[in-house]
Parts: sequence; structure tokens; C-alpha cells
Amino acid sequence: MTDRIDGQVLKDLISSATPLIKALVDTFVTPKLVAFRDRHNLEKSKQAITEDNFTEYYHRMFKKLVVVNTLVFNNSQRLLLDIFIPLTLTLKNDDTSTFKINEFPVELSDEYGNILITDTAGMGKSTLMKRIFIDAIYKNVGIPLFIELRRLNKNKTIVNEIRDQLNSLNKEFDPLLILELLSEGGFTVILDGYDEISLSDRDIVTKDIQDFISRASNNRFFITSRPENALSSFGGFQEFKIAPLSRKEAFELLRKYDNQGQLSSLLIKRIQSDEIRNIDEFLTNPLLVSLLFTAFEHKQVIPFKKFIFYRQVYDANFESHDLTKGDSFSHDKHSGLDIDDFHRVLRHIGFNCFKIQRIEFSKDEILSIISQSKSFCIGLSFQESKFLLDLTTTVPLFSVDGNYYRWSHKSLQEYFAAQFIYLDSKGKQNDILKKLYNHPNLDKFINVLDLYYDMDYKTFRNNIELELTNEFIRFQNSHYLKFGKSYNSNSINKRRELTFLVDCYIFKSISMSRGARFDVDKFQQMIDNYKEETGFESGRVAGIIIEPRVAGCYFGFQYQNSKNSLLGLLYSKKNELVKQIDVNIDKSAPIALDCDLVEEYKLKEITDDPEDKLNSKDQFDTVNLFLEITRNLSITINANNVDAINEGIKRNIGDEDMSDFFLEWGSVI
Repeated sequence: MTDRIDGQVLKDLISSATPLIKALVDTFVTPKLVAFRDRHNLEKSKQAITEDNFTEYYHRMFKKLVVVNTLVFNNSQRLLLDIFIPLTLTLKNDDTSTFKINEFPVELSDEYGNILITDTAGMGKSTLMKRIFIDAIYKNVGIPLFIELRRLNKNKTIVNEIRDQLNSLNKEFDPLLILELLSEGGFTVILDGYDEISLSDRDIVTKDIQDFISRASNNRFFITSRPENALSSFGGFQEFKIAPLSRKEAFELLRKYDNQGQLSSLLIKRIQSDEIRNIDEFLTNPLLVSLLFTAFEHKQVIPFKKFIFYRQVYDANFESHDLTKGDSFSHDKHSGLDIDDFHRVLRHIGFNCFKIQRIEFSKDEILSIISQSKSFCIGLSFQESKFLLDLTTTVPLFSVDGNYYRWSHKSLQEYFAAQFIYLDSKGKQNDILKKLYNHPNLDKFINVLDLYYDMDYKTFRNNIELELTNEFIRFQNSHYLKFGKSYNSNSINKRRELTFLVDCYIFKSISMSRGARFDVDKFQQMIDNYKEETGFESGRVAGIIIEPRVAGCYFGFQYQNSKNSLLGLLYSKKNELVKQIDVNIDKSAPIALDCDLVEEYKLKEITDDPEDKLNSKDQFDTVNLFLEITRNLSITINANNVDAINEGIKRNIGDEDMSDFFLEWGSVI
């Protein structure tokens, strides 16, 4: 087992931060507050924000963020800097713009302004934000604020959350003063975990965040999230993704977990051996690298499915083997449940939390969820409070943060939710999967479907893939049917692939030189007008300048159905239902679009109307190329395979329905 934090080391580290915090407050906070109080005729009273508020806040946040509760090591605390490796950010739709982040990214922020970082589960978004916050203190580069967006809801605004963070036990001040202070600039505001906002509160919270950013626009902003359509609300942000880890980086991370010890060396040697194949997917994701280490530490076996990773991590946490005490040592459980019964209860808890899309709860809320799960698990007897004690101590899959109880990692909740659908929903799997497929926020559930795919591919195929292929066939049978034989059938198929599940638009800006950005205000007004006309809720902007040497710079705009996230999932599974757009497309090459067909800052929809001049024979393939380059997701459905896959699924379902296999009882040979 790897080393834990030595108490004295942690104490010394926090002590060493004291002069750094003082320097930050003296350099940036004090001059700002003195000038602010003078302008508003405020005394250093309980109504005024003081230097003490910030000093206490930074000591508290430094202590909280400089250590991480690691799911993979029984939720024990580790120093963030001991297990952090630099991550590379890549500008969306421009793989050549990359930034390796090992400190506060001054250059990145100065060049691109407000930064949106989106990526899938476990890519290290929150860890990266913690590193940036800590480095802001170390390097004295401004006034950082760290906001966990899951704390916001319809009753708690972002300003109130900042007030609560800055308040000490014996000081209170007017929250309106916070907004006035932040509006003057000089702050770095980190908004972590947009995807963790409850679905029921998301619209209200999003509006609150937008208003806050608008009124405090003179600051640096960072937002992190898993990919979601609703992120289009932050059109003034430049979107970046986290580049997959290289093998070298993955091995470096593994070595950090046991301080260059024998276990990581053995694991790396096993990975490099010829007998271990198809593991590259797990080496590109920091969380999966961590799970790989824990799984190997527990059983010295390398699992090849994500859900097996999570099961072995659960087993390791439940059994809590301390190698220094021998394999027979295991902590007793307060609940009295064995490993399988405890897993059974957690499956229901995971699914319950997944349904309401929350990972953090008050004590009363989580006890209520445990009670509901207990009633579902007929035959099990335990006390809810003792089960919760297990969750934070002997089976530490939850962490305690002040008055909040939360899952150690959102993906852990999703693992148990997927297990519930597979093992406990009995004959309801089909209904649940179809409900997920048709949910307007399917992209929020994609990690559960990713895990379920490997647990029960047949049921996934019979529902998710069948629904997807049916939908494409309906789309195929109703779009681009009025085009004459003079149009190439491959071009028609490509257009269907590119516009399936996506409403595509083109607009142009005023004439600008190459590399210039579009006018954000005019763009936002254009989108606001579109919302009013169509009831549109969310979309994604590609932001690609296509041809600045003609009358204007062309941009692609897409309203993307959340089902698009399935295409990426299927591609990661090497499923023949999808394919990748030709990666050799030159995104910088001019495209010969007729500049008179599109108006400035007015969305022009790309439709299947044969009378539309964008669909003329001389423009059709050019528009296809435009759609390929400006597409947010470089994966499309593979039209050539849809019919065969659809027919195969239906045939297999029919064969199963007609089979008497389960009722045939003969003699055993």
C-alpha cells in the first residue's frame, strides 16, 4: 500500500503557505479593499469585507485543496502535488493550439480570455483547477476564488456562495458588496463542475452564473464540465479539451502512486509485455490509470473492462487490506453487512442519486436515500446511520466536506447506477434504457451507458442501438428525397450523416483579417433572436473561420441533439455503426462558398430544400466539406451499415422471442 500523508509534513506545508497567503493579501487584496472602503465610506466593521475574511478563506481553501481524498487508496488523503502530472489543453477544433499546464496558465488566459474546459469523466478537470488555485497563491498572480458549482441551486446564488466562503464564524457582510467588489476586476474565478448542477435547478443556476459573469466581466474565468449542450450558454468562452495521456505520462502517474516503488514497476512491466493488449484506452485517462493501479494492487490482475475496474476498487475499499498486517486483516463493518449485501444497497443508492443527478447531500438527505434503499433491499437489516458511517470510514466511498456528504467521484456513483440497471431492475432494463435514450439530457447519462455497454451489450444493442438505427432510417426516408439523379448518391449519404441529430447553420461576420474573432455581442444578439423565434434552448458553436478573404468570415453553428454523445461512445467501443470524419481535411484551406448566399450575423439553416441555392450542384459538396470542418464531433453515423445492423438486431430479438431455450429441460449428459 502506498504511503499516506505524514501529519507533520502536512502541517509544515500549510505553515509554509502562511507567508505566501500574506503576500497575496498584501499585494492584491489590501489595496483593493482600502480603495473600495474609501469609495463607499465603509469602516472595518462587520458590514465590510476585510483582509481577515480573505486571509481565513485562503488558509481554509489551501488546506482543503492541497490534499486530495483519493478514491483509489481507500479515500485516504494524498498531497495533490505528489500525484499531479501536467495536463495538456487543446483548443477545440484546432489541435495545433496546445498548452501544457503545470502552473497558473497566464499565457493561456491572456491570449484566450475566459476558458471553458470540457472533457469526459476522470480526465482531471477538477484536479487541474485545484492546481491552478494553489499556484495562484504560490506565484502571487491575482486573487483566486474557487466555486464548486454543485453547491448552487435555485435557493443559493453564486454571490451567496462566495459570501459564505468568505464569511468567518464571527463576521458577516452585505453580499451586494461582493458583486461590487468583483465588478472592479483583478480576480480569477474558478467555476468547477458545471455538469454536477442538479438538472432541476440547472436553468436557474445557469442564468445566475451568466448574470454574474456579465456583471463581473473584468475578471479571469475558468469553467469545467463534462460535455453538455447547455454549455453553449457561455458563448464568450474559448473551449478546450484535455489531451489524452501518453503512455509515458501514464507510467509517470503510476510511479507517483507508490513513490517509484516495486508495485508500479511490476505493473508497467506487465503492461509492456506482449500478453497485455487493448489496454491503451485505460492509459489515456488519469482516473482509469488510478483504478488500474488499485485493481492491480488488490489482485495483481489487470482487468480489461471499466466496470471490472470499479468492482475491484470497491472490493479493495471494502476489504481494506493492510499489507503490513497480513492479508487476513480486515476492518469490521458498523452496518454488519457483507461485501455483496453492501454492494446491493450501494447499487440502489447509486441509481437513486443518478436519477436526481446529485452527488452531494446534507446528512438528513443522504440518510433518507439510504433508508429508501434499505426498504428496496428486502431481507437486509441494518441501521442507516451505521451504513453512512461505513461509507465514510470502513468503506470510504463517500467523503465529508463540512456539513456535506458526497460521492468520492461522480463516476463511482455512475458505476453503481449502471450495476443497478443490470442486476436489480429485473424486467425494467428495456424501459430504463429507452427512457435514457429519449431523455433531452442524454449527454449527462453517457458514462452510465458507457459502463452498461460492457456489462450487458446484448440489452444495450437491443435498445439503444435499435432506437438509434430506427431514428436514422426514419431520417433517411424523409430527407434529401427530392434531389435528382444528377446528384452523387455518396454525397447525399454524406449530407444525411452530417445533419443527422444536428441542425446546421452558417453565418458570416463583417470582413476581417485572417485569425480575427467574430463580434461576440453581435453573435449573442443573433443567438438571442434565434431563441425567441424557435424556442431553442442550447447549441454548440464550432467557431471556425472558413474564408476570411471574401466578403466575410464564415462560421458554423450547430444545434446539437444530446443523442450525438452516443456516437462518441460507440466510436470508443469500435462499433461499426459509426465512423470518424476524414482527419486529413485541411481546416485552413479556403472553401469556395458563394458569399452572396449568406447574410452577416444572420443564421442560414442548411436544409434539404432542393431549391435552396446552398444545395445547388456546384455548392452541395462544398457545403458538405464546410459541415465536416465545422462539426463539433468528428464522429458521424455510418449510413452504409445502418440497415444491416438494424435488421440484424430485429432478427436476433425475433429469434430470442421464438426460442424455447429457457423452457427446454432435457437430460444432462
